[in-house]
Amino acid sequence: MAETFHRVVLAHDVEERAVLPFVVNGWPVLVCREEGAIHALINRCTHAAAPLAPDGRVRRGAVMCPLHGARFKLDTGECLGGAGYKPLKLYPWREDADGWIEVAVPDEAPGMEHLPVKPLA
Repeated sequence: MAETFHRVVLAHDVEERAVLPFVVNGWPVLVCREEGAIHALINRCTHAAAPLAPDGRVRRGAVMCPLHGARFKLDTGECLGGAGYKPLKLYPWREDADGWIEVAVPDEAPGMEHLPVKPLA
């Protein structure tokens, strides 16, 4: 599956512990920063398909699902705590010469298994 890098956000706009949601070429992406490091992951919990951003929290190397509290490691996507949920998809990213964070997402459209479900109001 081919992937292409897309400009998403200026690096200086990603504040410490921010959890920012984006749709990049149709793919749900969250970009966050913890301890100075940028991370780009799929914005979809693997348990209940809930969006992790913007309401999730970043603490101690993990992002927490705001729906039910599952925690996923930022560097591997692995679920913490033995819940047995599938790991989160990580997206490659880079910072260009102009300070933009570029995230690589698949060129093909995401399937339903990749899209978050919006909670009922």
